[in-house]
Amino acid sequence: MSDTTVHLQLKYNGQPIIINCLSREHNVSDLKEELFKLTRVLPKNQKILGLRTTNNDPVVDSTTLSCLVLKPGTKLMLIGSTQEEIVNSTEDSPDVVDDFDFKEEDIQLCNVTENIEKVARRCKAYRPRKLSEFRDGKKLLVLDIDYTIFDHLTPAESVHQLARPHLIEFLTRAYVHYDIAIWSATSMTWILAKLGQLGIIPLHVAKTFQHRNNITGSTSSTNDDSLPSEDLNASDDQYNKSFRIALILDSSDMISVKFTEHGIKEVKPLAVIWNNHPQWGPHNTIMFDDVRRNFIMNPQSGLRIRSYRDAHVNCSRDHELLRLIKYLELIALNEQDFTQLNHNHWDRYVHKHRKQWEALKIKRKKQSKLCQDNETRNNQPFVVQSSTSSSSQSSIYASTINRLSDFVAHSPTYEIKTRQVYLSPTTSL
Repeated sequence: MSDTTVHLQLKYNGQPIIINCLSREHNVSDLKEELFKLTRVLPKNQKILGLRTTNNDPVVDSTTLSCLVLKPGTKLMLIGSTQEEIVNSTEDSPDVVDDFDFKEEDIQLCNVTENIEKVARRCKAYRPRKLSEFRDGKKLLVLDIDYTIFDHLTPAESVHQLARPHLIEFLTRAYVHYDIAIWSATSMTWILAKLGQLGIIPLHVAKTFQHRNNITGSTSSTNDDSLPSEDLNASDDQYNKSFRIALILDSSDMISVKFTEHGIKEVKPLAVIWNNHPQWGPHNTIMFDDVRRNFIMNPQSGLRIRSYRDAHVNCSRDHELLRLIKYLELIALNEQDFTQLNHNHWDRYVHKHRKQWEALKIKRKKQSKLCQDNETRNNQPFVVQSSTSSSSQSSIYASTINRLSDFVAHSPTYEIKTRQVYLSPTTSL
């Protein structure tokens, strides 16, 4: 191996790739040709994450390897699909609104100084909108709303007809391993309205939060718009209590980025969350969005979900959330560092770990049955038969009530679910 030989280490679909047949005089186009021989991913479909030039110029196909920062141990990641995979995945894919493929120079936008400075300013101006207490050790799932979990344009009699199929089950199961954040490219008013009507957050919380948001506005002297704990814990019978939303972010938390061919677009930099809530970072965060450009500032943390539109037609055949929850459950259990994953091939990961997921499915069914059995036992009346005469029933009943009242009066303040006691003519305690 000569002194000019470049030794490159890459990962593709979690597998290591080593390229040591190129010299510093070769360019990025030559590198892509070598990668094509090993992966069958066409050069035009390849995205190589981690490449940057010594003078921070965009990396293009004609850039020579001598112009790249390639320190010993530098690890790169290849993202891309083979032509066969592209054909198979697009046959039944719905159209994507306002989305496009990244150009090679677009991949470098996360390293552009101007964009980094924008993120820093946004981090400083960030006001937390916290809806529930964060839980120790939980990973973070960031969800878009429109076309990701909700079809916001199709006419319908009820907002629930526009929710993506299996949404509540998806959120319930995700909540086991993840705190959940909502980040929509719309205003807080619309976000709260949609989440409240869908039953994702309590209606009273949506109204209270909106009231506080209207009062504080952009001139608030406080740097925290989170709800107080008494509002978070208030009851709401119309709200699904099997999960909670931790954070809400809106269009004011986004930054503008100039793309090579598509001009200026608003994107969602996850660093706004990471810098203000350091328990989360690239290693334990994943974001779902139907528009891939939204995670251009953190491409390794984004998973582009198929758009959900035309709900009246697709409601019976869309199972995307059921498929994706398998991936979320598996990586939460198996992976300490999400940056080692290629979310573009999440379905491959699920297939590879299908036996493990089947075991999880059986375990979950057993736990569900156990909970149902306990609930059934708790709801059964407690009837005791004996030969006690009717003349002593009143005093026995009064004594029992007094003992129960005394117990409750000296017990901690917990929500107690009691079992009903029925006294038959021959009951004795």
